[in-house]
Parts: sequence; C-alpha cells; structure tokens
Amino acid sequence: MEKTGKVVSIKDNIARIEVVRVSACGEKCSSCKGGCSTTGVYIEVENHTNAQPGQLVKVDLKTSTVMKAAFVAYIFPLFMLILGTVSGTLLYPRFDITFSSELFSILLGFSAMILSYILIRLIDRVYLKERIKYTITRVM
Repeated sequence: MEKTGKVVSIKDNIARIEVVRVSACGEKCSSCKGGCSTTGVYIEVENHTNAQPGQLVKVDLKTSTVMKAAFVAYIFPLFMLILGTVSGTLLYPRFDITFSSELFSILLGFSAMILSYILIRLIDRVYLKERIKYTITRVM
C-alpha cells in the first residue's frame, strides 16, 4: 500500500510525515457533497532517502501488514461476539439465572466482544507498534 505524504519535520534521522486520509467518497467531493474534511495522519518513518522538510515522499506499507491489522480490528471482535453468544447458550443451564437464556447469551457475547477490544488495545501498545513499519520509497 503506497501513499503520498509531506515531510513535516526531521529529528534524529526520523521523518515525521503527514499523510492525507482518503475520504469515503474516494476524494470525489464535488459529486458527493457530503461536506467531509480531509484530515492528515502523522507517521514517523526512518529517513533513509535523506528527505527534507516540505518535500513530498512516497511511503509504503506491506499489504499483508494492513490485512493482518484489519483482521485484528474487525474479525477478532466479531469472532469473540459469536463465541460469547454461543457459550452463553451452552452455559445457561448450569447457572440458576432468573432472566431468559437469550438475554444471558447476548450479555455474554457483548462482554466477550468488549474483552476483545481491551485485548486489542493491549496488543497494540506492546506488539503492533513494533511490527508496523512504514518505509520511504522515494522523494518526489
């Protein structure tokens, strides 16, 4: 996945680059009229190409890394929701609960989904920031 960004600053051979996010309409705002504003995301990249502040650069991220991150962010919570709901259905007879089995299953499912978001947050802080590495491919 290749993006174009602008070098904002350089400190200790680390370039801070502003990459503009693509809006949902695909930057065809005249046909969309949704009124969305373009926002920038700042990333830090090792500056092996000797880029200077103000220059436009091409930044690359492996597609497999993007797909893994999307799996963790979207599929894992869905899996936990389903697992919690099915577990709630199976575990309901073992507990002396006064409300319905469907409500118990839904509560357990949402609890498992919330737990998955907490786990993702912990994984993101410890592991993923070291694995997701952008590289500057060229200075434009």
